[in-house]
Amino acid sequence: MKEIPLSNHRQLVLSFLLEHGTVNKSEIGYAITSPPILSRVLESMESDGLITIKESKIGRKTYKVELTDKGRAIAEQLKKVEEIYAGHEISEFLTDDMKILIFLLGENEVPFGFLKERFGSAYSSVSRLKQMGLVDARIDNTKFPGEQVVTLSLKGKKVAEKLKEIEEVLEK
Repeated sequence: MKEIPLSNHRQLVLSFLLEHGTVNKSEIGYAITSPPILSRVLESMESDGLITIKESKIGRKTYKVELTDKGRAIAEQLKKVEEIYAGHEISEFLTDDMKILIFLLGENEVPFGFLKERFGSAYSSVSRLKQMGLVDARIDNTKFPGEQVVTLSLKGKKVAEKLKEIEEVLEK
């Protein structure tokens, strides 16, 4: 797979198009004020398959610029990285295993079905956490049919408390 260079100008264009959708080429001039640089950047991005540039067939000669699926995917990844770097998406640093531990910290017992709804990889996460001795899972026979419930072990509680501290530091 060909590596796509992402200069500051390219990142600006990707972010601008992600935010504004299809725009006239002249509107991107607010992000990149030098027309020759803007033209070079857009042409190279089009040749890399990140954007499409279409000439207007009606009226004055204008160009519409929009993201391709490939360009949109890269722009969304860049946005996610920026949010993580800015501290807006601290949870992105945490795996489902860690999120489950932190979640269980505030609960006595949680039905496994609830964890499955809330965390996509609950089955594999709970299995790993059980193997590490961080959670206990048992069948609650007081309900019919019996329901699997998950609780933190003593060791799991200590780990979850440390993870919670780390999460709080990262959110500051």
